Amino acid sequence: MRTAAVLCALLVAVSAAGCGAGSTDSSKGFSGEKRTVAKAVENFEQASRDGNEKRICTELLSGTLLAALKKQGTNCTTAVKEALKDTDSFDLKVKGVTISGPRASVKVESGSSSDKKTDTLTLEREGSTWKISSLGAAG
Repeated sequence: MRTAAVLCALLVAVSAAGCGAGSTDSSKGFSGEKRTVAKAVENFEQASRDGNEKRICTELLSGTLLAALKKQGTNCTTAVKEALKDTDSFDLKVKGVTISGPRASVKVESGSSSDKKTDTLTLEREGSTWKISSLGAAG
C-alpha cells in the first residue's frame, strides 16, 4: 500500500467516531513501557482532534513514515490537513499493546456501538519516544 494511502487510512481510523463522542485516556489501563506506547496513540488522537497537523508530522509520526511520504513527493502537513479537513470528532481506544524490541503493535478500537472497528497501529521507538509508523490490517 502506498504510504500516503496508509496515512489517510490511519487518520480515517481515528476519525471513525461519530459527532460528539467523548475522549477518554485509554492509556491509563496500561503500565510501564506499554503505557508509554498507548500514550503515544492518545497523543495522536488529541493532535488529530485539535487539528494540529504540525504536531502530528513533527512529533508523532516516525521518521520512516515521513521519509516514505517525502519519497512519494507528498508533504506531510498538507496530507494530514486534507485528511482531517472534514472530520468532526475523534476517538480511539487502545485495547492492547505488544512490544517487540524497537517496535510495538497497538490494537485500537474506533467508532461507537454497531460502527465499531478494530485496527492495528505499528509504532517505532525513536530514541526514547514511540512514534506511529503504520496502520495494519483491520481485526
